[in-house]
Amino acid sequence: MGLFDSIKNTFSKSEPAADVTTAPSQLLREAGLDSSGLKFTFGNAEITVKGNIASEADRQKILDVLSGIPGINSVQDEMSVSAPAPAVEPASTAEPPEPKKPVEPAASGEGEARTYTVVSGDTLWKIAERMYGNGSQYMKIFEANTDLLENPDRIFPGQKLVIPEP
Repeated sequence: MGLFDSIKNTFSKSEPAADVTTAPSQLLREAGLDSSGLKFTFGNAEITVKGNIASEADRQKILDVLSGIPGINSVQDEMSVSAPAPAVEPASTAEPPEPKKPVEPAASGEGEARTYTVVSGDTLWKIAERMYGNGSQYMKIFEANTDLLENPDRIFPGQKLVIPEP
């Protein structure tokens, strides 16, 4: 801090602005985008984003959000669009496919609470999209499971989550 800054701060009535930093993944979630498969690296006023995304539209939205971060002058795009899995009709002799995502009524007598068993590749965002039709409601699931979860970004296959009513 220079001499003039010291004098200015001494006679100034306002507090200096606090330095508040928000993680890129949080900014993307707030914009309604799934950031679970993305990795971020930072350089001198630059951010690089890598990972798989669902569509070109998501790519553009992600780039728009990241380019709006204060102090970021350029965004390096190293994302790839995941190709949708081809639709395959089951053969008539094959057994019917088992449900991938088990949702069960809760054993407790609390009414309509449901449980969900986490499988590989799940995120709270994806579970909320499936259960509520809106991924941004993932915090409802997290808050209902704080006894099991410490961080909404860390869930593991086999965990049984309580799914509260919307």
